[in-house]
Amino acid sequence: MDEQITEEERDLNGAIALVALGKVDSLVVENIRDAAQAAFGEEVTIIEARYEREETGDVRQQAATDVIKRLFPFRHGFARVLGVTDTDLSHPGVNHVFGFADPESRVSVISLHRLRTKGAGPGRIAGRAVKTAIHELGHTYGLGHCSAHRCVMFLSFNLADTDYKEREFCRKCRDEIYSRFENRSLKRQN
Repeated sequence: MDEQITEEERDLNGAIALVALGKVDSLVVENIRDAAQAAFGEEVTIIEARYEREETGDVRQQAATDVIKRLFPFRHGFARVLGVTDTDLSHPGVNHVFGFADPESRVSVISLHRLRTKGAGPGRIAGRAVKTAIHELGHTYGLGHCSAHRCVMFLSFNLADTDYKEREFCRKCRDEIYSRFENRSLKRQN
């Protein structure tokens, strides 16, 4: 019989599943793992998963919400799930997204597809991926977009925004996230 985990048990566990969907650069995934552990003070487990795109009307893109749904099975035993894919992601109303989160299910996904640009070396691509991952995970902790341009929760309209912002939360967002961990092990950094 499959045991059900309550929301409270998921919160107490706190662990994050980092799911590499298909062939994804392992160095980028390891950078995301390390940054997420530092940002949220939670254990992050890397899971490699086979990923075959579902056929859609647009063969170049996959709906971010469809990818989120495919990540649901990884929630068991984890408080949050972050998928990483090379597939280009879309969402209604915009032609692409760097990442997407469903705060209710605590599942998010980022795409490396548009983070790779001509002249961007491995370090810049990994930095962009880390910022996008921390941003999307921030949504799963209940954070919204921030108006501070250097905050990781600032909405990136383009890669220049992503490159400009920091990998960390601004003081306001950091205080908000830490308030959610009052009874947990996350240590407050100034």
